[in-house]
Formats: sequence, structure tokens, C-alpha cells
Amino acid sequence: MKIPCCSVCQTRYNEEERVPLLLQCGHGFCRECLSRMFSASSDATLTCPRCRHVSTVGNSVLALRKNYAVLSLIHSAMEASAAGGGNRGSNFECDLTDDDEDGDGEDDDEDDEEKRRRNSRGSQTSSSGGCAPVIEVGVHQDLKLVKRIAEGRRAGVDMWTAVIGGGRCRHHVAVKKAVITEGMDLDWMLVKLEDLRRASMWCRNVCTFHGAMKVDESLCLVMDKCYGSVRSEMQRNEGRLTLEQVLRYGADIARGVVELHAAGVVCMNLKPSNLLLDSNGHAVVSDYGLATILKKPSCWKARPECDSTKIHSCMECIMLSPHYTAPEAWEPVKKSLNLFWDDGIGISPESDAWSFGCTLVEMCTGAIPWAGLSAEEIYRLVVKAKKQPPQYASVVGGGIPRELWKMIGECLQFKPSKRPTFNAMLAIFLRHLQEIPRSPPASPDNDLVKGSVSNVTEASPVPELEVHQDPNHLHRLVSEGDVAGVREFLAKAATENESNYMSSLLEAQNADGQTALHLACRRGSAELVETILEYEEANVDVLDKDGDPPLVFALAAGSHECVRSLIKRNASVRSRLRDGFGPSVAHVCAYHGQPDCMRELLLAGADPNAIDDEGESVLHRAIAKKFTDCALVIVENGGCRSMTILNSKNLTPYHSTFMLKDVAQLDEVL
Repeated sequence: MKIPCCSVCQTRYNEEERVPLLLQCGHGFCRECLSRMFSASSDATLTCPRCRHVSTVGNSVLALRKNYAVLSLIHSAMEASAAGGGNRGSNFECDLTDDDEDGDGEDDDEDDEEKRRRNSRGSQTSSSGGCAPVIEVGVHQDLKLVKRIAEGRRAGVDMWTAVIGGGRCRHHVAVKKAVITEGMDLDWMLVKLEDLRRASMWCRNVCTFHGAMKVDESLCLVMDKCYGSVRSEMQRNEGRLTLEQVLRYGADIARGVVELHAAGVVCMNLKPSNLLLDSNGHAVVSDYGLATILKKPSCWKARPECDSTKIHSCMECIMLSPHYTAPEAWEPVKKSLNLFWDDGIGISPESDAWSFGCTLVEMCTGAIPWAGLSAEEIYRLVVKAKKQPPQYASVVGGGIPRELWKMIGECLQFKPSKRPTFNAMLAIFLRHLQEIPRSPPASPDNDLVKGSVSNVTEASPVPELEVHQDPNHLHRLVSEGDVAGVREFLAKAATENESNYMSSLLEAQNADGQTALHLACRRGSAELVETILEYEEANVDVLDKDGDPPLVFALAAGSHECVRSLIKRNASVRSRLRDGFGPSVAHVCAYHGQPDCMRELLLAGADPNAIDDEGESVLHRAIAKKFTDCALVIVENGGCRSMTILNSKNLTPYHSTFMLKDVAQLDEVL
């Protein structure tokens, strides 16, 4: 006979402090858990942990009705136990939470599709149907590893599929197996793992962590078994995802991380292979919070002043993937007396934003960030040079909206405080999902074509000539960086059509309101830019739907070659955005901190002392962002007069540098 237990605390019901009580929605929990929740409530109500229905309680949970059906099962079990001479093992086979189905123990022949349908979280397949969705590891001590499915970055750590059971109850799970080595504080690790389980147990869009158990000389971490990952979906789709997939998976992941952060858990290991898919096709976050618990017991970077290696944390000991690791996670946590210094705060929720940005770059382009570089080379570029992954310039290859690629760029800011929160990112994903039809396109290529708009009549699928003259096809070639294809396309269009058609072709906008020249500049490809500008019909200062010229996109991409190519075609370097009332292009360059691009602008005649609509000079902008190299270029090319200009806060650039406590920058600028 199955003994019912509370689905919150996983403790068997009894007739005393664990008596089963019913909320008004019909769901039941033990008195101890409900009393604890009621004491934390600000009014006389309780929110159901399962369905979130609000029940009016009154002055005490004792006013709630008892679950007499469960009490009768308890009485029957006690009577059966007494009749059997106290042999509990012959009667009490498995715990059963009050929100589970009663199984007959004979569904071993159930096919995989039916199992996936029944398990709403796509995780544990139970032969008894008794313990879903939570598996109490303390009760299920029979663990059998079935097949190794992946190896970890650290020796002795790998992933397995497994079957865990107790009595007649069996569940198919995934297990992370870590060999216990000398120096490991196993008791400390088990306490931390239990804290992690409790913190994450109510989080949605996460791969449920059920707990840990010691098997022989290994520590086994039991978690949900899922049905693929974001990376496997990318491989099925020729390396990248459709726009709908990027938005849908992005929303799922952001929602999961929001709840983990609210529970006090920092993921630290966000990457496509750790973003799994449940039985409903939703993305769930896995491997969260484990890096600092399973880290190496000793690290050569640990400082003597640390009381324990448990406090120390760096890239070397927690074994993160360098392709997705935030700048602040590479080195041990540092402390500074400078109140304005925030570059070395150590691993934090903002570190997850950087990893998510790198993950989104890969989801959109199919290219791993920093591909082809060693860990040492990535360290120099990320930590020392403060660079973003070069693959970010190719994000346009995924055909994503402007707001989304700007969000990804903000995730890749060097300073953690400049990165967006996951709440803000979730809002962006949901806003753009509302514009996407429910049925996904068959491939990324179809997504790009269907998501584009044209200023000419839609092409018929029959005549080959009309297909080759479709602006959507040109935008796709530019987005993919196909220089030869763009050159051939434009050459054919120029020979077979009049000048007016070429103008409309080159000024046609895609769904994001950008022309082919904007897309080429955003890729940072000078070769593409020059190919388009070979035609006199190309307007070098054409505006997108937001009023930005291609020069702004070239500055954002940091390509001084593109800037030079545009200037050769007489691009306006003294223009202002927002219909002439906003910042100048020099301000845009200072904001992105591109010294080579700034030099090209100033040599071409851009005003180094221009004031924007907020009263800030170009030098103010560069200093506020701590772009010393860019500030030096401004000063060396006529920007000295800006040192006396007051901004809206009545501060000169000199005062701004002093306020930022950046002595090195102050010395260099002076």
C-alpha cells in the first residue's frame, strides 16, 4: 500500500503535525507546511503552491478542512501494518504525494510518446506512476547507471542516463556523476546541494534537480531526463535557429533564469548544450549553480587571506567554458577601496547575462563565440582588451529585430552593471513573439524571406528573372556575407533594368526597416559595402526606419574599413540623428568607444567639439564610458577645446574623469 506524503516537504502524512488539510481549490498539504506558509503571509489568505489559487484561511490553518480520504488511507495502512506483525516492508512500498495518480505498476509497455505526454515536465518516466513530478532521493536508493551520454570539462565528471527506484517504483532520470577525490569536503557539498535543491524546487523552466546521493566512490546528482537541447536543434537546422525558435527558446530561458535569480541561484554555465528541451518542446535551464559546488578542491590562484577554498572562485577551479564566461568570472574575486570601481565584483547574476548574450549569438549565427581561439587567447581579448565576440557582428545572419540585437550587445558589455536584467530581456522576447505566427517556418532561410517586406511587386515563383530581382533575395545574400552572390545579383539587375529600378532595389527595406547597405555595414564587411557603393544609384546616406544612416551601423560594428569606404563616397560625417536634433555621428562613435573609427571621422571633417541634445560633448561621452583610447584620439584631433565645455551637470570632461576616480585615464588625457 502506498503511503501518501505532502508534495511540499515530501514527508508522510500523520494525524498530528503532518495532518493533511485541504485548501479551497481542492489541493491538500500537511498542516506543518501550511502553517509555515501562513505565518509568512501578510493577510488571512494562502496561495496554493500548485495552482496559485488564493484561499481565505481566517485566523489559523486549523480552520481548513481535513483531507479525510487521505486520513482513511493512513488508518488502513496502520491497521494492515498491525495485522502483518509490524512488517512495514510488506505493506508500505512507496511514498505517494497527494497530487499524483495511483498507478497499477503495469505500464512498462507504455510507449515513449505516451510517457512524454503523461510527464508534463518531460523528465521522469515512472513504472508505477507514483512519485512524479518530484523524486525523493532519500526513498529511492536503488540507482542504476544505464548509458554515458557526455563527458564533463573536468576529469571524473560525466553525464549518464539512469534508472532510480525504490520498491516497485522506477524512474528514468539523468545523472551527473562526479568521482570523489582527495580533498573534497563531501559533507559540505551535500549540504550545499540540498540547499540548491530546495532553492530551485519551485522554479519553472528549469531541469528539476532531485538531489544527490553517494554511490561507491562517486557523488551522483539526480535530475530530470530531457529530450534534446538547443544545440541539438541547431544541428538539425543546419547550425542555426529560426527567428521564432530564437524568440521562443529565449523567452523560456529568460523565464527560468529570472526565477532562479529570485531564488538566489546564479546559473554560471549558460550555453546551448545546457539548455535542454522538455517533452513539450520548451527550453529548460540545466546545470545551474553546480559549478561552485563541484569545483576543484584546491586552486593555485587562491589567495592566502581566504579562510577556505570554499570562498575562492575563479575560472581555473570551477571549470567553466571559456567561450561563454563573463570577464569578471575569469579571476578570483577582488576587493578595492575605490567606491566607484565595479569591474571585479566576481560571479554574480549579471555574469549570467554575458553567458546568455554569447549563447544568443550562437543561436542566431550558428557560430560558437570566439571559435578557433584558445582559452588564453580568449582571456586576453575578454579580460584585457575588453572585446566582444567577433561573431556578434554577424548576428544579422539570424534575421533578428533591431531591438533584439541591441539587447545582445548590451549583454556583452564589459561592466556587469551595464548589462540588462533577465526580466527586461523576457519582456523583449515576449513583445516580439506576439508578432510571430504560431506555426514556425520550415527553415531559417524561409524565415528570413517570409519576414521581409519589399517595395516592389512580389515575385512570381515561375520566372527565374523576377526571383533574382527580389530585394528580399539581396538582403539574404548580404546577411549571409555572400560577396560573390551580391556582386552577381547587382550586376544582373543593373544590365537588365533601368536606373530607377536599381535605386528602388538598393533602397528597399527589410522587415526591420534596413536597406542592403545598412545590413552590410552592420556585418562590418567593407567588401560588401564597396560592392554596393560601386553603383551610383546607391545612396550612402539612406536612412532606415529609425532615421539612422549606414554610417551609424558601421560605427556600432567597429569597422573603420567600412567607415572609410562610406567616407570615400562622401558620407556625411557632420550629420545629426533624430532629424538633426540628436547626437552627431561622432557622439555615436564615442559611445561605442572605437578609436580607429573616431580617427577616420575626425580626419574627414567631423566636429570633435560637437554638443548633443543633452549638453554632452563628444569628449564627455568617451570619458563617461571610460574609453581612454577614444578620448585621446578626440583630444589629439582638435578636441582640446571640449575640456572647458560644461555639460548639463556643470561638469567639464576633466571633472568627469576626476569623479570617475580613473587616475590612469586622467593622466593620459592630460
